[in-house]
Amino acid sequence: MRYRYSGPNSAATLKIPDGKGGFTDQDVLLWHGQEIDLPAEHDYVKVLVSKGHLTPVQATAITEPPAPAKTADLPVVAAPVSAEPPAPAKTGRAK
Repeated sequence: MRYRYSGPNSAATLKIPDGKGGFTDQDVLLWHGQEIDLPAEHDYVKVLVSKGHLTPVQATAITEPPAPAKTADLPVVAAPVSAEPPAPAKTGRAK
């Protein structure tokens, strides 16, 4: 589940069941104002929710990106025109 963290910056290692009778470690860095995916059934997550440090975040629907703008809709940007030709590049070799 996705949460927003609002507590002191901290870190924890969560022991997550691996589905094979063992556990795997999930290292978590918690920064104030950060959104993070955490297992809702984990005891540490439940404690942070009860203390008000984690607030569930509503899932946002994935939408298609907006269509690119048509060329006619884009602003015209012009670079300044110089009356003098550009200077030749220096190669650093002696002649």
